[in-house]
Amino acid sequence: MSSMYGGSAFLSAGSSCFSSKSQALLAPAPFSASRPASSLSCSAANAAPRAASSSRIVAVSGSMEMGMPAPYGAAASGLSSRSYGVPQQLDTTDLYDSNLSRGAIEAKKGNPPVMPAVMTPGGPLDLSSVLFRNRIIFVGQPVNSQVAQQVISQLVTLATIDEDADILMYLNCPGGSTYSVLAIYDCMSWIKPKVGTVCFGVAASQGALLLAGGEKGMRYSMPNARIMIHQPQSGCGGHVEDVRRQVNEAVQSRHKIDKMYAAFTGQPLEKVQQYTERDRFLSVSEAMEFGLIDGVLETEY
Repeated sequence: MSSMYGGSAFLSAGSSCFSSKSQALLAPAPFSASRPASSLSCSAANAAPRAASSSRIVAVSGSMEMGMPAPYGAAASGLSSRSYGVPQQLDTTDLYDSNLSRGAIEAKKGNPPVMPAVMTPGGPLDLSSVLFRNRIIFVGQPVNSQVAQQVISQLVTLATIDEDADILMYLNCPGGSTYSVLAIYDCMSWIKPKVGTVCFGVAASQGALLLAGGEKGMRYSMPNARIMIHQPQSGCGGHVEDVRRQVNEAVQSRHKIDKMYAAFTGQPLEKVQQYTERDRFLSVSEAMEFGLIDGVLETEY
């Protein structure tokens, strides 16, 4: 059964005029008198005035097979797209226009990816919830404003829940924004719970600053981790006066971070400046000797 309402044509799956594999509706050529009578019987019986500028959405349900035009397939054979029982919508400028546009066929997503979870008596919990309940924060990416906001919100929330219980921060961090890292460190220093740090993999650049900024006596590293410290990096651009001010800001940031490293490690400021002049990679034993960490968590290998 076919009917027209407001310029939209709705075709039922059980229509006798249009079968599930009918090419009359989906062929790129317009309807004409040379087409078989079976293909035109329903449209002729229910023809209605059509405006050339009207836009129609054809809803098709059931099994459908369609030839895909180039460049998606060969002009002779083409590729086929099948769907079973899933309604599809094809946007057309004019259903009977010779320049018929089929529109893009969007792939329907199936089940969303399943996040890793841990089974508990109360039901499954995702890993982030399990870590949060155990007062563990994991930083495994470069620190930007979004990462800093997430870490700070976790720190403040855990401090609100229990201000006497310690917090453990795992780091596998290649660095990030100086301002974002300093914001996290300020929060670590401001809340009452002690925040311990553990390095997995690498703690480089500002990630090393977070590692060294943990509670003294609670800064650890895995035996195969690497730690790298250096002076802050900055890019300048714009007018000459703007460049001068940006350079001054970068110099002040370097002095601030060098003083922080000197306070964290107990090393003289001159030695810290020598270490941060260029990229300085340290093993866990060298980092512990320098004062960046307090111990190494031994493993079997």
